[in-house]
Amino acid sequence: MSSPIRCLAAALALAMAAAPVPLAAQAGLAQARALFDRGRIDSALTIIRREADSRPDHAETQYWLGRIAGEKARRSGGLGRVTNAGRSKSGFSRAVQLEPDNLDYLDALARFLSEAPGFMGGNRDSAVVLAERIRRERPLDGTDLLVDILMEGNERQKVRADSLIAALDRQSPSDLGTLRRVATHWSVRNRPQLALGAFERMVALEPDNGAAQFSVGRNLVVLEREPRRAQTHLRRAMDRWVPPSPQRGGYPLEAVWWRLGQSYVQLGNADSARVCYEEALRINPRFEQARRSLDSLSRR
Repeated sequence: MSSPIRCLAAALALAMAAAPVPLAAQAGLAQARALFDRGRIDSALTIIRREADSRPDHAETQYWLGRIAGEKARRSGGLGRVTNAGRSKSGFSRAVQLEPDNLDYLDALARFLSEAPGFMGGNRDSAVVLAERIRRERPLDGTDLLVDILMEGNERQKVRADSLIAALDRQSPSDLGTLRRVATHWSVRNRPQLALGAFERMVALEPDNGAAQFSVGRNLVVLEREPRRAQTHLRRAMDRWVPPSPQRGGYPLEAVWWRLGQSYVQLGNADSARVCYEEALRINPRFEQARRSLDSLSRR
């Protein structure tokens, strides 16, 4: 091939590589995402599989194949679950292969590897490696991911998660986002003393945060410390209570009354405790913890 022809061929190849994605392909990906957002997983999966087959080198399409197939796997059983888990892993893996520095794609693959059973392609050790990569670029997000992975492991791994959370707390002791992560971790680990300290700092930063007020009161009650201070926080939590929702979270009002009743028990005031337990049961007649506490008072 002569030099001018080679130059022309190279220029054409470069132009094709830089050409925008066809509108039809863009529309296909957008349609799959819209169907996914509306919960129409089967239709979304049909479209995204077609798009992924026709665009094997488009990272975002492969990423969405991973997401949509992963959701289908969670909703399926038997062979369908295994098949779609394989599609999900393939999509995420291909997206990372195409854009190895995209932290969102790395996060998605790491979460798949950490959550999927081994026979479906899961690999917690590989997930840890990916989480460490993310942690170097986005310390808070990477630590969150790494802690989540380690918490699904053995006790030694959970202890390492504890040390990561403690280090995160030392680095940003007054950051609200960090405090929420720290407080939640120690609550899950059933370490009320450590959880209490984090929630107290949250209350200092956000006095109107009813959930943090409740958590301070609850942990004081669990630790059987300062019942009157616990009551102050629990009553503030009642004043700030709004019905829980998936968007903003929240805390059950009956639990606040139950913990308040426990604080009265610690003060030796059975009559006030009984009133609190009865109120908790009025709000939620199926609240067994309050019922058992009330029965315990009756047997005294």
